[in-house]
Amino acid sequence: MALSGVMVSVPNIRRRRLGAALRRLREGSGMSLEAVAQELGWSTSKISRIELAKIAVTPADVRALLGVLDALSEEVEILVSLAGEDRQPGWWRQYAEVLPPWFEGYLSLESEAARLLAYESEVVPGLLQTEEYAAEIFRHSSYMQLPDEAARAAELRRTRQVRLGGPDPIYLDVVINEGALRRVVGGRDVMCAQLTRLIDATEVPNVALRVLPFAAGAHPGVDGSFTVLEFSDPSNPRIVYLDRMTDSEYLEGLRDVAAYRHAHERLRASSLSVSDSRGMINSLLRELR
Repeated sequence: MALSGVMVSVPNIRRRRLGAALRRLREGSGMSLEAVAQELGWSTSKISRIELAKIAVTPADVRALLGVLDALSEEVEILVSLAGEDRQPGWWRQYAEVLPPWFEGYLSLESEAARLLAYESEVVPGLLQTEEYAAEIFRHSSYMQLPDEAARAAELRRTRQVRLGGPDPIYLDVVINEGALRRVVGGRDVMCAQLTRLIDATEVPNVALRVLPFAAGAHPGVDGSFTVLEFSDPSNPRIVYLDRMTDSEYLEGLRDVAAYRHAHERLRASSLSVSDSRGMINSLLRELR
C-alpha cells in the first residue's frame, strides 16, 4: 500500500500505538464500531479513522472512548498521554521555512524508528553528512530558493543526526554506492572532511557502513536510493521510504517491504565488508589530499 508523501497521510508511531490499543480494547469489549459510535454520538467513520491512525485525536475524545469501553484507569492515563504527545509539534517544526512538506512525515517516523536499512546511490546519507557537505547538496536542490536556506537546511540535518547518539541511538545499516564517494562535492576540503566523517562512522557501534564497489556490476539498487524503517514495538509495521525531487512515497504493504528488505540484503552481500569499506574510503581520502 502506497501512502501520499503529505505528512497527514503518514501517522506517527504514537498515533499508531494509540489507534491499535483502542481497537484492541473495543474488540475485547465485544462492541462493534456502530455500537461505540451510537453510544458517543459519533460517526463510525471517525472511530475507524482513529483506530487506523488516519487522524489525530484529542485527549478528551480518548477519555470518552475509554469510558465507553470501560478501560482500566492506568491504561486510560497511558493512552490519554499518548494522545497529548501526538498533538505536540516535532522538533523539526522550527525549520519549517526550509522543510519540504513531504519530508515532515519521514522525520516523524525516523524520530521513533529503532533501525534503518538504507541504500544511497548518489550522495552520502543524510545522517552521516557534514554540515558543509549538506549545505553544498542543498545549494543545488530545486527546492531551495535562497542561499541562506541551504545553510539552514544543513543545520536541520545536523540536528537530525542527534539520533545516532544518546542513550537510545538509532541503528543505521547503510550501503553507499562507490560513485557517491568519488563525486567531489564542494571541493577537495569539503569532501576530505566528509570522507573523514565516514571513516569515523565506521567505528560507531550502532552504524554499519558498507561500500558497494563498481566491480559489483548490476545490483538491486539500480532504481535508486531507499530506506526501510523498523521499530522496536512489533505492533508497528516496517515502512519503506522513497525520496524524490519534489515529493516522497511510503510503502507499507508486506510484499513491498519484503522486496526492499531482500534488496538490502543482496546489496550488503555484494558490498565490501565494513573493514574493507573503511579501507576504500581511506584510499579515496589519500587520493584527494
